[in-house]
Amino acid sequence: MHFFKIALVVLTLYFITSLGKINAATPYDIFQFVQQSPLAFCYGTDICGDQPVLPRTFTTHGLWPSSSTNPAAPLTCAGTAFSRSEMNDPNNQYLQLLLSYSWPNFNIRQTNMDFWEYEYNKHGRCSDNTFSQTQYFREAYRLWSTYNALHLFSQTTWIVPGYPYRYIDLELAIRRTIGGKAPLLMCKYNGVSPYLVEVVICFDYTAANPVDCVRTTNCGNPNALVWYLLF
Repeated sequence: MHFFKIALVVLTLYFITSLGKINAATPYDIFQFVQQSPLAFCYGTDICGDQPVLPRTFTTHGLWPSSSTNPAAPLTCAGTAFSRSEMNDPNNQYLQLLLSYSWPNFNIRQTNMDFWEYEYNKHGRCSDNTFSQTQYFREAYRLWSTYNALHLFSQTTWIVPGYPYRYIDLELAIRRTIGGKAPLLMCKYNGVSPYLVEVVICFDYTAANPVDCVRTTNCGNPNALVWYLLF
């Protein structure tokens, strides 16, 4: 009997430990890859300070593990927090260089590292059962280099920065390049005129294949004119 009690305790502890590992991150079923227009992000605010030159392309805002049933709400997860020592590992020097182009910070009160840490702690660590921290940021760079919104828009030759377009035309331009899946476009407003600030492309659990985004746009109806400002 004593043996069975010990065995039961051991099995219980093993189960609790295993459960903790399984639940190290909150369950998610999609990724939202969020790109932003630097010009639109900085327009109408002093958060960017006096930056004479902004990137003339879309940059990464974040890679967000999400629940497809409530994609607007950030997951609450207990994954491992961002490690600056891991990011500063000599093996990640080139990764940092790549991220400085693809995922730069524009807030003058933060550094790039601050921005990456904030995004990882708020979103990224929710997927640490799938990707390590380093793998997560490498995956974010891969998505940016493959699905950069400026390049995707350019596949529709008449859509170029600096002009207003119907939301439905901008959405369709992206949709055609990602296998017919629905992207999400988000806007900022200057008075009554919306301008494109974010392009969101959604992916499956492993960030391998595009899936439909189901979050609702704030840009207005499908025929609403949206300014596409990038430079």
